[in-house]
Amino acid sequence: MSKKLSVVIPVYNAEKYIKEAVNSVLSQGWGGDIEIIVIDDGSTDRSCEIAESLGCKVLHQDRQRAANARNQGIKEAAGDLIFMLDADDKSAPGSLLKLYAPFEADDSVAASFGKTVDFYSPDMPEEEKKIKIRTEPYSGILPGASLIARSVFEKVGLFDPSMTSGETVDWMVRLRSSGMKTVQIEDTVLKRRIHMTNTGRTDRREEMKNYAALLRKRMGNK
Repeated sequence: MSKKLSVVIPVYNAEKYIKEAVNSVLSQGWGGDIEIIVIDDGSTDRSCEIAESLGCKVLHQDRQRAANARNQGIKEAAGDLIFMLDADDKSAPGSLLKLYAPFEADDSVAASFGKTVDFYSPDMPEEEKKIKIRTEPYSGILPGASLIARSVFEKVGLFDPSMTSGETVDWMVRLRSSGMKTVQIEDTVLKRRIHMTNTGRTDRREEMKNYAALLRKRMGNK
C-alpha cells in the first residue's frame, strides 16, 4: 500500500481509554506507512505518558477543545489520508482497510464513511445504563467513522475553532456542499464508547447552542 496514513487523536484526560483507542488502530493491519498523532488538550492525567509509551507522536496545547486539537493534528500530519479517532472510542477490526477500499477502486474519491455502534463503557455505573444506546449499526457524522484525503482539507478548510461541540457537523456540511465525491460503506467501522464524561452528555447545553448557530449560518448562506 503506497499511501501514508495519519491518525489524529485529540485527548483530554482519557487515561482510562487512550490505550484501547491507540491499540485499536495499531491492530488494524494497515499495509502502508502510518503515524499516530495524539494532541493533548490540556490533560492533567497520564494520557500523554500512555500515548508516548505506545509510540505516538504527542503534541500539546492549552485547553481549547476538540476542534482546535484536530486542526493542530491535521496541520502536523504527513499522510495522504487522514483518519480521526476520539480517545475514548475504538476502531472496529479491519475498518481502515474497508474504508480505504473505495479509494483503491476510484481515485476521485475524497472521503469514505462507515457505520457506528455504541457500547457501554465497563466503568459506567449500572444505574446509568438506562440511557438508550444504539447497538445496531447506524450512519452518523462521526470523525472515527470516516477516512478523508488530506487534499480535502485544503479545499473545505479545517474545523471551526469557535465551536466547542458540533464542529464535525459543520465540517461535514461543508464537505457535502463542496461537490467532492464521498462514499458510504455498509460496514461497521467505529465502536463509540458511552460513559459518564462524554462531551455530548456533559456539554449538552453548549452543544445545542452550537447546532443553533450552525443552522443560522447555513440559512444565511442560502
